[in-house]
Amino acid sequence: MQVLGRVIEWTLLAVLWLTLPLSPVALAIIAGDSRYLREWFSTTRQMALSLRSMARASVIARRVGSYGKRTARENAAWQISGECSHCGNCCLDRSCVFLSYDGNGHSRCGIYGNWFFRRLTCGGYPITRDDIRIYDCPSFHASPRDSLHGGVPSSGAGLTGRVIPIVARSAVEQPARRS
Repeated sequence: MQVLGRVIEWTLLAVLWLTLPLSPVALAIIAGDSRYLREWFSTTRQMALSLRSMARASVIARRVGSYGKRTARENAAWQISGECSHCGNCCLDRSCVFLSYDGNGHSRCGIYGNWFFRRLTCGGYPITRDDIRIYDCPSFHASPRDSLHGGVPSSGAGLTGRVIPIVARSAVEQPARRS
């Protein structure tokens, strides 16, 4: 799966680099924002930075690789908790072409919630504990699950699933009742 992921990643990145001058058109369509067309040169430059960050973080290869059985088992061993603090680290180390900041310094995604966002790695971030480590995320944490307690962390958390009562029965056969 890793080799396939790398091949897909480098093929897609090569196509994106070759079509880089046309990227403002595609970005304007995806985001529904003509700003990308009006600011053609800065958008193209920002897209180049995004592509470089995508290659550095192996975003596509990791996403393709996350569909394997081994990765699924590894992910099941970790509990991811936390909530977004809007630092922008996960946005390709703050180089995503769709990333902007508000007056308070909080990150804002230009395509958050739209059809394209849900198909990107962003839509499910963090998928694995490696996502948290790669982007040095300050607000999400991965902790090992305790397999002896049904996958519930041993930090004293209670069971959240349905409890099935166990009823003890005698192994000795009882005589039949006469009515």
